[in-house]
Amino acid sequence: MITRRRIFSILSGGAIFTALPLSALAHRQKTTLSKIDWDPTDKSLNITHSYHMHDVETALAAKGIIDKPDVKSLRARAKLALYTETQFKLSSGGQQIELQILGAEYEARTVYVYQQVFLDKKPSELLVSASMLREIIPGQINHVDSWLADSVKSIAFKDGDGPKKLLHN
Repeated sequence: MITRRRIFSILSGGAIFTALPLSALAHRQKTTLSKIDWDPTDKSLNITHSYHMHDVETALAAKGIIDKPDVKSLRARAKLALYTETQFKLSSGGQQIELQILGAEYEARTVYVYQQVFLDKKPSELLVSASMLREIIPGQINHVDSWLADSVKSIAFKDGDGPKKLLHN
């Protein structure tokens, strides 16, 4: 026999379960996002790389790039910026674009690495290579969004992907 108390318990448990955010039930994908922007005022390409803090901390510590899984120290963020510099490459017209590191910072669960280069003119095409964390984290996907024109062009790197071309009109 089902009592009122039993019905209340069942309904309360169901209400609590449905009140949980769906994101708590989902598995977060291992990704990075790199944004490439053209600044016409100072004729520069500005690149912002976004890493999930836990992913980059554990990956770089496992690889021995940082001593412990913590990128809050200036030294660890500098090592992340240097690592990013070796893993993210741009070229245009057959010429390598030498990006300068501006810095790295963190906010909440995201770590940002900033790069910049000054150019004579906005490139109409870029050859992009983004291999960050892919040799360390299985299934890692690196997204690159380019805002060189009025619309965004996006590419994704996964598994053994090599360089990819971004065309802008």
